[in-house]
Amino acid sequence: MQPSTDFDWRTIAALNAVSTLAQVGQFGIAFVMLPVWLAQQGLEASQLGLFAGSLWLGQLPGLALAPALCRRMGERRVIVLGLLCSLGAFVWLASAQWPWGLPGGLLAGLGLGLRWIGLEPWLYRIAPSDARGRLVGFHETLIALAPIVAPLLANASGMQGHAVFWIGSGFTLAALLPLAVARAPARDALAALKHEPLPAPAPAPAPPARQGLGALCQQVRAEPVLLRGLVIASVGGMMEAAVSGLFAVFAQDRGLQVSQTAELLAAFGLGGLLMQYGVGWLADHRGVGPAARLCALATVLVSLALLLPLDYGLLAGAVFLLGGFITAFLTLALIASTMATSGSMAGNVSNISFTYTLSAVAGPLLSGAAMQHSKGDALMALTAASAALMLALLVGVGRDGEG
Repeated sequence: MQPSTDFDWRTIAALNAVSTLAQVGQFGIAFVMLPVWLAQQGLEASQLGLFAGSLWLGQLPGLALAPALCRRMGERRVIVLGLLCSLGAFVWLASAQWPWGLPGGLLAGLGLGLRWIGLEPWLYRIAPSDARGRLVGFHETLIALAPIVAPLLANASGMQGHAVFWIGSGFTLAALLPLAVARAPARDALAALKHEPLPAPAPAPAPPARQGLGALCQQVRAEPVLLRGLVIASVGGMMEAAVSGLFAVFAQDRGLQVSQTAELLAAFGLGGLLMQYGVGWLADHRGVGPAARLCALATVLVSLALLLPLDYGLLAGAVFLLGGFITAFLTLALIASTMATSGSMAGNVSNISFTYTLSAVAGPLLSGAAMQHSKGDALMALTAASAALMLALLVGVGRDGEG
């Protein structure tokens, strides 16, 4: 086995720092706090659902194009392009009125998608293979800081003006600093040293939206762990997008103030932060399937508990647990993609990410339409139903190998 000293720990640390800083701006502000800000501007549940859907919809072209762009431009330039897209989105959204903010939502999603696929396959490819599940869990723990830091900073600076846009822009720009000290992937550095053109790498698998159904079915039959990852991603994305995009409506119907909504969103993020390493450990030692079934069952129970008239302390505790379990679905889906032996790492991560994001487009649209004609508790009822569906699908997939 390769000794740990052979690994490029400087680049591993730098890329983790890039993700941590960028995620605060690109996700914590854009995906979590801008829906709260828009709710303060008077948008209804269906309109918030459209905006949240635009954020996830914008990711799709980024996820689909990023692998090819990485081969042509290099991972570093793709990450920079994604950060610049997000900066442009903040400028647009700060000045646009509804519904002209929707293009800004699409641009913000595009930026996140480019940075996601530009960075994470690069990080996982240079990591020790025998601890990859724990590294994914650790990385997801770091980026789970975003939905904690962003609500706390936004609440402290006030939600009435444009402070949220300054916070988002500042963290997005700050991500460029650690990116500058990351070493280029080994194949790029070697080619530059020899002044030789890069060899053409093997093509990555096409994202699911463009891959033939027969080829996709053949791949998942050969890779049961990838099938489990696709199941987790296809339902988990709906839940995360719906809860993050429409939680403000749930909180308003409970009579909570904006400051309390921000506190609960921070508790949601804290749950995701503290539980992801444990989820990665469980996947390494027991398999993705058992870990996902446990998280799905727990999500059902916690979502049903949130339908009860809880006092604020119990409500915060339940939201904390919900954040941990819902965030775990992306962690588990990504771990599944790194465990697959066929295809390239970038292609497998892109497939899972594309599926997760495509599912996430539908989540807030469906939930927003349902909540338009019912109370905010419909969000938790739909979350419980989605988690129950995932549990049933995972049981139906089978337990062979429990990868």
